[in-house]
Amino acid sequence: MKHNPTYLLILLVALLLGACSVERNNPLSKTYHNTTARYNGYFLAREKLRAIEEALQAQMQYDYNQFIPIYPTIDSTTAKAAAADLEDVVKKASFPIQYHKNSKWIDDSYILIGRARYYQLDFPDAARTFKYTNTISKDKDARHEALVWLMRTYLQMGELDNANQVSELLRRERLNKDNARELYLARAQYHRFQGDTAAVIENLALSIPNFEEKDAQSRVRFALAQLYQATNQDKEAYKQYSKILRRNPPYDLGFFSRLYIGQVSELSDEQDQERIAGFYEKMLKDEKNTEYKDKILYEMAQFELRKQNFDKALSFLQQSLKERGSLPNQKAYSYLLAGKIYFDHLGKYDMAQAYYDSAVQAYPKTAPEYEAVAERRDVLTSFATQYNTIQTQDSLQRIARMSEADRMAFLQQLVQQQEEEAQKLAFAQQQAQLKSQNERRRSSINPDDAVAFNPTTNSAGVWYFDNPAAMASARTEFIRRWGDRPLQDFWRTRSRGENNGDQQQLAQQPIILTVPDTTLSAEARAEAQIQTYLQEIPLTTVAMQRSEKMVEEALFTLGNIYNQNLKNAEKATETYEQLLQRFPNTEHAAETYYALYLIYGKANNDAQKQVYYNKIKQQFPNSSFAQLVDDADFMSKNAAENLKAHALYDLAYTYYQDGNYKLAQQVVNQLVSQYPHSDIQDKTAFLELMITARTKEPGVLKAQLEQFRKDYPTSSLQANAGKLLETYTSLEQKNLLRKEAPSETAPKPKEATSSLTPEEKVSTVIASTAPAQPSIKTQLDTTQPAVADTTVKKPAVTAPDTVDLPDSAAVAASLPAPDPMAFSAEPDTAYYFVLIYPSGHEAFKDITAKYEKFNKSQFGSIKLAITEEPIATGKTMLVVRSINDLKIAKSYNIKQKGPQAPVGRIRGVEFTTFVISSANYQKFMQKKDVETYQTFFKNNY
Repeated sequence: MKHNPTYLLILLVALLLGACSVERNNPLSKTYHNTTARYNGYFLAREKLRAIEEALQAQMQYDYNQFIPIYPTIDSTTAKAAAADLEDVVKKASFPIQYHKNSKWIDDSYILIGRARYYQLDFPDAARTFKYTNTISKDKDARHEALVWLMRTYLQMGELDNANQVSELLRRERLNKDNARELYLARAQYHRFQGDTAAVIENLALSIPNFEEKDAQSRVRFALAQLYQATNQDKEAYKQYSKILRRNPPYDLGFFSRLYIGQVSELSDEQDQERIAGFYEKMLKDEKNTEYKDKILYEMAQFELRKQNFDKALSFLQQSLKERGSLPNQKAYSYLLAGKIYFDHLGKYDMAQAYYDSAVQAYPKTAPEYEAVAERRDVLTSFATQYNTIQTQDSLQRIARMSEADRMAFLQQLVQQQEEEAQKLAFAQQQAQLKSQNERRRSSINPDDAVAFNPTTNSAGVWYFDNPAAMASARTEFIRRWGDRPLQDFWRTRSRGENNGDQQQLAQQPIILTVPDTTLSAEARAEAQIQTYLQEIPLTTVAMQRSEKMVEEALFTLGNIYNQNLKNAEKATETYEQLLQRFPNTEHAAETYYALYLIYGKANNDAQKQVYYNKIKQQFPNSSFAQLVDDADFMSKNAAENLKAHALYDLAYTYYQDGNYKLAQQVVNQLVSQYPHSDIQDKTAFLELMITARTKEPGVLKAQLEQFRKDYPTSSLQANAGKLLETYTSLEQKNLLRKEAPSETAPKPKEATSSLTPEEKVSTVIASTAPAQPSIKTQLDTTQPAVADTTVKKPAVTAPDTVDLPDSAAVAASLPAPDPMAFSAEPDTAYYFVLIYPSGHEAFKDITAKYEKFNKSQFGSIKLAITEEPIATGKTMLVVRSINDLKIAKSYNIKQKGPQAPVGRIRGVEFTTFVISSANYQKFMQKKDVETYQTFFKNNY
């Protein structure tokens, strides 16, 4: 029987239409929707996303001096560049979801959409997509893939706690190779954020067997080898570098693997050393490595450093800095290594400062160690300032002590030498200009050679001033060589910024070379220059005293830098003893003795320790240092006593304001006798002389003023005392001083003289007759707030004939203000860092160990102790103590926001960090009011 073709066609169309329906669930319908969903939507979206990921990987420029990242960098730049393609991925992946709902590729399409949102930096939407996929999918592999990407998304959002929960959930699952590889990589990234290097190594090692793509595997092997090398596991690092080289890796990975394998090779004998040295020389001569010469020379310097050949290492670093390589930030690392050699091995801190300064200017600010490098630069800059001050002032003093004839002969010779240098420099500039003109002429004749000969273009043919990297590198090199100079004529000869470390030359020629004025004759220029130099030389007694004071202060500061920052006890001792020998009456004698006492104590030199113990006890028996040598905890104990001293001072000042001078003097006497080492000794002495002005003859006041200026040279009240002494002298010259003490009926401050300044109030008391109108008017109106710590006024109190003074505790309790338990912003000798966090929370697991690592890496020069204790129900307090500088303490607290800090990447958990002085810490532990202290901290720090 023949079939009607029309009937067959209709039947076929009906079957196809039936298969297209998303409502049907028959085999034909499933086959149709699965096939169409896979190849019309999912496949195209997947391939496009793969191309995007490959492009991200291809454009990555790794800094091989740092640990290379596990994943390619994604940021606003990458998201913007791939925006159109990523939206196309979302559109294509949405096709199966909309039109083939009964397809088995729905969950895979959602994963593609989530990944696209991830690369678009839309992390919240990506997280929702991955969580939804995990909920709806029936395919365990798809669920696992969604969860791994969810973990990566949480890591990007900084939600480490959530990321860890996803990781623990997958720990109970059995994953295929692809998902297992990605999970191990995600866990490695998690532990990198946590700073747990051992866990990073473990997970990277577990991921490697699951790779199929060899180049991706080589990158992970390289990261693993770097970590092995950083943790001194050289044999394991050697194995990984060797495996990379055996698999024909990309050129950059192969180059750096060959380069670094020399660092981890055993140097068991001289033959091994010669073999590796020859290996580096061969790499240096290979034309394929021309753009990496600076890096090869840097590694050769590292190799020589392993052998303790410091001079040879520095020579290689100088060659590296001269090369114009293509690696990012290589000059910064070369500068830093040279600085470390001078600092750690040679002890030449002036040279170390120059290299650290250059390193900071070129160093990547995102590098974990950037802050540590910058801090050391700052310390060394302070060192160089003090060192150069000493050298310059000593040179100037030596010239000043010459006879006039010798001095003039020396200056004439110096000026002549500088004139010759200027002429040579001008000639060199002309030659350079002529050479540049010739090169430009050759370039114009043969345009094809323009790139080769024109210094304003780079190897890619980009104009020099359109190349930010080239300009930044050139500026760094300029600043390293010449210093940070303003744009001006004759910039080479106006001021030399470089520090060549030649101390003898610095001592002989402390004067800055200046450019000759070509409008004058050579004789006139020489004479003008000599006169300029003579102005800098301390030829008068006052100028010499000023120069000596500068040297004294610089020596003391330099000794502190050696002792506290550079941890060089030998140099610190030498500098402190030089200070004491040259300036035996220095105002820093007590502190210097104490520093030497501690240094010799650490060195177990009991004889010298006893020498400085005796000097402190004999020469400064009433100082805080005399107490410290007998009681190391004196400062912390004294902080509590200072609270009581402040309370007594407030009471005495209140009595003084009310005119009850007798009672005020008795309280002052009690304060001095009970708390001789308080931190307000100068304020107490100043208040006492103000009482004297009201109760005794003027001669006693003058003696107290002169004694105050001698005893408290650094007090903020020195200016007030000087003004009062000027008032006294002026009245004495006019013969207006009283001959006797003020009468008992003398006007009180709140009566006839209430509108006068403190100076005028004193003058009305010590003058023989008070003028009808104030005869002396000055701008000194800060005496009252300067000496008073409270503005609370008490009612007038009549002083009885005899007073039974209350003890200090009763005084503190009786004062209405200030509150002894109120937090104070006064400077302190020690500061603590405090972290308060929920007890037992997973995010704070091993927090003490993590802070020990953080302190060692970021603040290794400071010995910090860590304690933990409960602070409230469900809360634990971690305390890092103690930091003796408020600036460093605040820097420590600021760094908690960085990714390198133990709490820097914790999200979704409430915790508190702050810095607190030792005195305020005692109050805080009694009150345990976190909110009140945080308010105080924000307002004052």
